[in-house]
Amino acid sequence: MIELTIDDKKVKVAGGLTILQAALENRIYIPHMCWDPRLKPYGGCRLCVVETEGQPRLLASCAYPAENGMVVHTNTPRLNKIRKTLVELLLIHHPLDCPVCDKSGACSLQDLALKFGPSMSRFSEKRHAVEKDTGSPFIERNPNRCILCGKCVRVCWEHQGVGAINFIGRGFDSKISQAFDETLDCEFCGQCVDACPVGALGNKPFKYRASAWFLESYDSICPYCGVGCTVTLDTREGKIVRTKADALQGINKGDLCVKGRYGMDFIYAENRLRKPLVRKDGQLTEVSWEEALYVLSERLTEIINTSGPARIGAIGSSKFSNENNYMMQHFMRKVVGTNNIDSISRFGYAKVQEAVVKAFGLVNLPIKLNAPVENDVILVVESDITATHPVWGLRYLEAKRKGARLLVVDPRESKLSRHSDIWLRIRPGTSVVLLNAIMNMAIEEGYHLKSNMPGDCNERTRSITAANYEEIAQLVKPYTPEMVADVTRIEEEEFIELAHAFLASENRMIAMTMGSMENNKGINTLYAAANLLMLTGDGPSALQVPASNANTYGMWQMGIAPDYLPGYTKLPGAPGKNLMQMLYDKGDGVDALYVMGSLGISPQFKTVETALRRLKLLVVQDIRFTETANLAHIVLPVCSWAEEDATFINAAGIGQRLERIVAPTGDSLPGWQIFRNLARFMKTSTGLETLPALRQQIDAIVKEGGRERWCYVPVAFDELERIDRHYPLAMVTGNLMQHSGSLSVMSRSLSEVFSEAFIQVNERDAVRFGITDGAQVRIESRRGQAIVKVKVTDEVIAGMIFAPGHFSNTRLNELTYVTETGTAPITAVNIRPA
Repeated sequence: MIELTIDDKKVKVAGGLTILQAALENRIYIPHMCWDPRLKPYGGCRLCVVETEGQPRLLASCAYPAENGMVVHTNTPRLNKIRKTLVELLLIHHPLDCPVCDKSGACSLQDLALKFGPSMSRFSEKRHAVEKDTGSPFIERNPNRCILCGKCVRVCWEHQGVGAINFIGRGFDSKISQAFDETLDCEFCGQCVDACPVGALGNKPFKYRASAWFLESYDSICPYCGVGCTVTLDTREGKIVRTKADALQGINKGDLCVKGRYGMDFIYAENRLRKPLVRKDGQLTEVSWEEALYVLSERLTEIINTSGPARIGAIGSSKFSNENNYMMQHFMRKVVGTNNIDSISRFGYAKVQEAVVKAFGLVNLPIKLNAPVENDVILVVESDITATHPVWGLRYLEAKRKGARLLVVDPRESKLSRHSDIWLRIRPGTSVVLLNAIMNMAIEEGYHLKSNMPGDCNERTRSITAANYEEIAQLVKPYTPEMVADVTRIEEEEFIELAHAFLASENRMIAMTMGSMENNKGINTLYAAANLLMLTGDGPSALQVPASNANTYGMWQMGIAPDYLPGYTKLPGAPGKNLMQMLYDKGDGVDALYVMGSLGISPQFKTVETALRRLKLLVVQDIRFTETANLAHIVLPVCSWAEEDATFINAAGIGQRLERIVAPTGDSLPGWQIFRNLARFMKTSTGLETLPALRQQIDAIVKEGGRERWCYVPVAFDELERIDRHYPLAMVTGNLMQHSGSLSVMSRSLSEVFSEAFIQVNERDAVRFGITDGAQVRIESRRGQAIVKVKVTDEVIAGMIFAPGHFSNTRLNELTYVTETGTAPITAVNIRPA
């Protein structure tokens, strides 16, 4: 710690901070325009200059480090005169069109002009007269208001790693624009909009909707991915009109992705459910809550009495809160009497849970959002982290800027691959071969001896030893560089370079994603990664596989699983039926199913649909009318995340509380209340009548951690579905940066970027199959066919197509399949012009 004096106030701050940071930490305001805590010091606007005793020149406080014993003055006549002149110089080009500017009331230049006045400049010059750029779906660019502070350029290049805009021209003609003055085409994250201190960059969906003084602001949590970003929701007359972020709040520290900044309008979608629906004479009909719950209670009671509780199942959802998920499992176990409880995360995060238990003895994986910047080498395996967890992906770029080596193994081009030190474009689904081969190289060249030879106990690992070493050493022997080259279709030299870069590091990690829409990895991929990290002595903290959705981690903590109670407590006795057994003909199924959310993006959906149609009772509880709701006997409207008091748990296990911000849509209710009321109609009680009582029980959950013990799980490479002349292409399904599951397709704003399904096809394959960019193609697998638009691109390799899984209306998920083996379920397909 160092001590200095700012404006006669003695303050203590950590070493390494600038004068400006030291002042702001102690609530001492120094005017500034170009400073951003996420960026390197720039010192461009000079408004933050300060006087320091013993120093004749003025110092830019945003760029000069605070020193022990320093005496700083921030508000003197000399400084105020300089700042007044600087503001006047800025106003030469900046038009005083505050009444029509959306930034009015929250504009740094406006505040400084009022503080240092006058609002008119003594200087005159011909102002810019450039037409506004309104071609972007989210960002309106008005160069006439730009003061050339450069924050937007620096955020885009330094922090976001995109570089979509830059300075163009010199002198008076200088401006900020995209290349060749074309329409802005980028990730649409909106970081530049929040960074802009004036109205040069505007939030297009917010335009003309409200002035700053009419807005009420509330902090909440983004409901999309597992990062759990803090968002500030601006409302007017009880409606959300804008989303932004505060650089000093939350785990995201001002960062948001396109979904978090522009996707909150999903709660105003036209297909929002507003009233309960009951099927009468084949048609879903609006009814009162009393009638809906009466009919539901009667039918549930009848099935319990005639077929038994074992014929009833429930599907929870990682999109809904802890309270909703806890009450669902509590209702099913205490009122109905069944453990047939699961979620669509059976295809994703459940694999992570199973692998962590078996390999490390833990019940959950220790995820650190700051893990990338704490390691020297990062290996990303067949995952587009900047699409699934965009803000977490920024930590990887930060790590790269700080000197870490970024290694990417992925056939599809991604943001991380473009920034990587080594990028291997392997054949889809073959990463197990590569990971096993790195293990073989580690054993042959003695890299594993540097940290932990299984069976040894050293100071760092103490009593932790890994079982099955001999078995794993024998298994990986055939995985030579020659085999890697043959199976993955990369060069031997490329593999050897990546393997040495990974093994030679002192601090390393492996990162991947495992979402329900991804089919390029299986549980064997997780085992292979865990085996490698055990061999190098790194253990579970070096394996970073975050939960995919906003409350996936919380949902598992709440007991949405057939074999675990809340807190990861192992269920005594026989487990209930899982999703596979209830919907995929892997058992005798169920007669009634209570679904929270939608099953529309489930793989092999035709099988799911057939199972749903056979049910005697299908209940859907959701915020919108979906394809699953269309098959239901009873549909119940539930509040969205902003319409109820709730808690979520992000991928790192951090609990986050949300408060109700807007009124519920129609007659929708919080999910936990629906279960409570249903129990009353069934002439019983959940014992949890109020939200405080429910939260008290959730807070009392004893969370099991497991006992860490390492155990190698030998896994060999295998392919379930062969690529042949009839089906010559491998279809990989996954995520887009602009969408998240099926929730984001409700957003009108996000649909401006991608509104319909498509597939990506390599240029060579496009020529091979006679298709053109933008054309409709027929895609066929061994299970069915679909017609979809094609995008010809070199982002995917030849022999592969990529299909985003967000758009259920095209039913591309009917072509996929599910498997209970550990192998990646890559789907073999053929394409031809439609």
